[in-house]
Amino acid sequence: MSSPLLVTITFSHYCEKARWTLDRAGIPYRESGHLPAFHALAVRRAGGRRSAPSLITDEGAINDSTDIARWADRRAPEANLYGKTEVERREIEALEDHFDEDLGPHTRRWVYFYMLPDSDLVKRLSAMQPAPALEKRLLPIFFPVVRVGMRKAMRITADGAERSLGKIERMFEEIGKKVEDGRPFLVGDALTMADITFASLAAVVLAPPEYGAPLCSLDALPAEATSRMRAWQETPAGKFVARVFRDWRRARA
Repeated sequence: MSSPLLVTITFSHYCEKARWTLDRAGIPYRESGHLPAFHALAVRRAGGRRSAPSLITDEGAINDSTDIARWADRRAPEANLYGKTEVERREIEALEDHFDEDLGPHTRRWVYFYMLPDSDLVKRLSAMQPAPALEKRLLPIFFPVVRVGMRKAMRITADGAERSLGKIERMFEEIGKKVEDGRPFLVGDALTMADITFASLAAVVLAPPEYGAPLCSLDALPAEATSRMRAWQETPAGKFVARVFRDWRRARA
């Protein structure tokens, strides 16, 4: 069996979840990283649909970060991605779905709301990515069109960003209460998909240095966003994410 190919938007938090999952499971893979919009063609060419992450395996394409995690769990059960008991598995799966649906779309929309108006910021961030040079040259040219498409697809408006802010605040409060007793993991006594999913999807508003691709510097964002993100870093949930990244995010060899 050849190593699977992971097609990503390099700085996407769902793609970080997929990378971290495969790394944790010890499954060798190749990554084909791309910039937003350009990723769709790369995914289709590789045999997937349009969205990233997409894992291209000998068995076909897997087009969702959670499906990638379930695939990895079947191939590396010793990694205990979903815990050590059926009770733990049910709790981890429920938390993973909760974070996928109620956190990931909102951290993405909130941070893009502040990033997209600044074309120079997007250009600088794109230039830092491990993505094809041609995409880096073309994105500034096509960015006005790409920006319109992203705003429409993710409903990035002032009202939408405000709703997402509330969702993030409530999620951080919920997880903060869960970890305020000092527990090292959300479920059980080892790192699982509950921890990987929460940490990955929260990371774009916390900017941990161990993240698997360059993220936007906090100081590059508007002061309002920077202040909010620094405050989140100091919450119990934010500190939990920082510790999980520091202790458990390992780059693959």
